[in-house]
Amino acid sequence: MNNLRLSHILPLLGGLALGACQDGDPTGIEDLPAQLTVEEQLTLEVLADPTTSELALDLATTQTHAAHRRGRFGNAGEDITAQAEQRFRNAEEAFQKGDLVRAMEQHREARRLVAQAMEASGGRWALQAQVERLESLPVMVAGDPESFQDPQGFGLQLGELARGARNAYQKGNRIQAAQMGVLAEQALRKRQRDQSNVLAGHPEVKIELGSAAVALAGSILDETGADEEQEDLLAVAQAFQDRALAEEDLRWAVHYAHLAEWWALKAVVLPGGITDEEARAMLTLAQDLYAQAVNAVQDPDELQAALLEMSQRMLTTGEENLSNGTCRGLGALWQAAVISSYLTPES
Repeated sequence: MNNLRLSHILPLLGGLALGACQDGDPTGIEDLPAQLTVEEQLTLEVLADPTTSELALDLATTQTHAAHRRGRFGNAGEDITAQAEQRFRNAEEAFQKGDLVRAMEQHREARRLVAQAMEASGGRWALQAQVERLESLPVMVAGDPESFQDPQGFGLQLGELARGARNAYQKGNRIQAAQMGVLAEQALRKRQRDQSNVLAGHPEVKIELGSAAVALAGSILDETGADEEQEDLLAVAQAFQDRALAEEDLRWAVHYAHLAEWWALKAVVLPGGITDEEARAMLTLAQDLYAQAVNAVQDPDELQAALLEMSQRMLTTGEENLSNGTCRGLGALWQAAVISSYLTPES
């Protein structure tokens, strides 16, 4: 992975850790390498915001809730999640004391345990889906730049992290790969910002898009027939959307709704790569639903116009990525389809 000089990351740490290190703490900044990997950069960034630990833990607990709802697995996921929670607390305490080396080590261990808990509750698809989710994030950030701080630089970081995760996964290091996906979700939450466009005044719409995604996936699976694994994945999507609808903090709710959208896609197209047939089917679905939305919204208001523009942008992005042989375009096509289905009244 590309490296970044430590001096470039210091502003992200805030005065607390820096002050501790200036007091001569031997395990502070001077003990970190002069060059930081992308994983280390993002770890330091999310350590400065302890609320991101809650999101990471929710990745595991939501899998557990969905598994219990489907009558799957035991309590192994819950036990491992409890261990992860303790490691996150250790990391936060070390960070507060300026012990950045220990903080980063404990944070990485916590993410590893989250990945293990996801696998224990979510079965064989959970980790692969998380890696594929990470691979989709650079396209998502590029398609919605106003939602994130420094979208260009952040997109490059996510792309670098995704390549590392894919390399680890292909070598059989599934837990290592998935913990990078957990870190990406935390960084995504940290980088979210208040938007200046028309959608900023309608966060509930982005939450409702999660419901639209779950409904669209359910409709597709009703037509094509769902196997047990697809039903499990759809249950995870519904669990994330339930979390979004129950969340009072709208920015958190939007993130959970995004996760619901992703897992709904995984229910339609199982993790593990896509076939040419699946890619063509998704492209056709997105194109057809966009055409229906344009026809249904003859005189769009400002919000509808913004959603149509976003759907068209995602459709174009997804089509371009698929034409270049990049399966990450599937996520953009799914977003386009979900937005268009949201705009199209039920017949």
